[in-house]
Amino acid sequence: MSSREYFDNISLSWNKMRSEYFKDEVRERILQKLDVDSKVVGDLGCGTGFISLGLALKNANIVFAVDQSLNMLKELKKESLNRNLKNVYPIRSTLEELVLFDESLDAITINMALHHVVNPAKSLKEMYRVLKNGGVVVISDVYKHNGTWAREEMYDEWLGFSEEEIIRWLSDSGFKNIKIEDTKLEAVGISSKGEYTKTGILLATAIK
Repeated sequence: MSSREYFDNISLSWNKMRSEYFKDEVRERILQKLDVDSKVVGDLGCGTGFISLGLALKNANIVFAVDQSLNMLKELKKESLNRNLKNVYPIRSTLEELVLFDESLDAITINMALHHVVNPAKSLKEMYRVLKNGGVVVISDVYKHNGTWAREEMYDEWLGFSEEEIIRWLSDSGFKNIKIEDTKLEAVGISSKGEYTKTGILLATAIK
């Protein structure tokens, strides 16, 4: 099974799974980093819209909600219609080859998705490409951990990241004003065999 197939299969239960994995405060910390009023924003690896819907409610002009899983995007679309949000546009795409035009976005968010990408450095170069000059990227993800079970059960490509890795990839992509903070928040996962993994959550920002 591929990562895309995995997320297609769990789309109906993802909101509950996500709430057990990390708390809503992560979204508030992300949104605090951005002024999206009347802006065009991309939410990459959006899933069912945990961040996308928050961006839409903050009066973003357009939220391009990007994910490889069609079923996740269908759930997002249903919820945006339920909330009568007309500024959310689901797009199916990988994060390593974004189907977005050059310099089309004012800001990008990517929450808990980078560790599912085979080549994060390539993905960050794509983010740089689609951002306008002066555009901001906000990355939230987990610190390195030893929960190797997540590779098989959650299709994680990376067991979290160090701050040094994120800084290097952002810098190599051309980003400036790179800042990383430890949110002091935690992500918690439990395997099917009861293996318990807990790690911190980092928040990185950078400007094109």
